[in-house]
Amino acid sequence: MLIIEPDFDHLIDLPGAGPTPCPVALDSRATGFTDLGSLQVHELGDRAAIDGETGEDEMLIVLLAGAMTVAVTGPQEDGFQLDADGDWAIYLPPHHVYRLEPLVPATVAQARARSSAASSPRAFRPLKGLLLVEEPAERLRLRLLPLEGETDASAGLDETTERLVHLTGPATVRSRTVTRNLPPGHTLALAPGESAMVTGEGEILVVAALGPPR
Repeated sequence: MLIIEPDFDHLIDLPGAGPTPCPVALDSRATGFTDLGSLQVHELGDRAAIDGETGEDEMLIVLLAGAMTVAVTGPQEDGFQLDADGDWAIYLPPHHVYRLEPLVPATVAQARARSSAASSPRAFRPLKGLLLVEEPAERLRLRLLPLEGETDASAGLDETTERLVHLTGPATVRSRTVTRNLPPGHTLALAPGESAMVTGEGEILVVAALGPPR
């Protein structure tokens, strides 16, 4: 298990938004993963917008706080609004362009994995406090749930996959060999076969990637 600290001073220059706080910016160089491409968490002001593209990847865009609209163009066009009372996440297939526009200051996570899928963009909303994303994503899988008591860091995702576990609040993490008390914003990188339990406040965002299709 790798424990990765947030960098609250880190800025990333995003098209349309300029220098934007990005306390979590993880890719294979930080995690050593080969299937799960990246995870970023952005802090967006209400006047900032992000222009981006999926390229060869499939993407999950997840609202952690605030509200925003998402316009999607490409082979299949669509528009979405993410807020606390409705949808919390969208899936984007490869070869699409998107524009995120916050309606109020927002915190948004983006996860990527290389994909050959050609599914349609789709929105997801939580059921009884649990946000679950599986199909139509080809490789990406996601869980977002509140921390209530001791929680499996994989949140039901297969422990044979690579997983990134982002903790929004303070938490205690316990593995077979380590127990750590962590301030908010840390991320756990769990390689296949690794496991951990988490107790704390806030939410736990778990992103996994299945192995490449054969």
